[in-house]
Amino acid sequence: MRKNLLGFAALVAAAAMLLVPASNAAKPSSSGPTLSVSFPFASVSSSSMPYGTPFVVSGCGFGSSYTSVVVRSPEALSFAGQSPSSGCVSFSNFSTNAPGSYRVDAYQEVHGHSALVASTTFTVS
Repeated sequence: MRKNLLGFAALVAAAAMLLVPASNAAKPSSSGPTLSVSFPFASVSSSSMPYGTPFVVSGCGFGSSYTSVVVRSPEALSFAGQSPSSGCVSFSNFSTNAPGSYRVDAYQEVHGHSALVASTTFTVS
């Protein structure tokens, strides 16, 4: 009888562990997170940007879990991460490396899995 009671308690504990993380997972805002890219140091008079022009990736509407940002550029794959502050993130450690298309993706853990929660693109000429 004692073995059955211990087995039942272990089963209940295992079931509780499966349910609790899902209910406490980071939940993005109902409208979904957004991402934007700005070039605070770029010359407004020029349509092209030189190699190494810094840019800022920012956005809001994120859940509370750690946010990873991945930038795919013509020549490299760069990434950074941080925990959102009041649902917002801002990364200033990226720069251009070549003319072409850039894709910026943000990932958060949602229900125990890394999920793409926001994305944007831009072009450097």
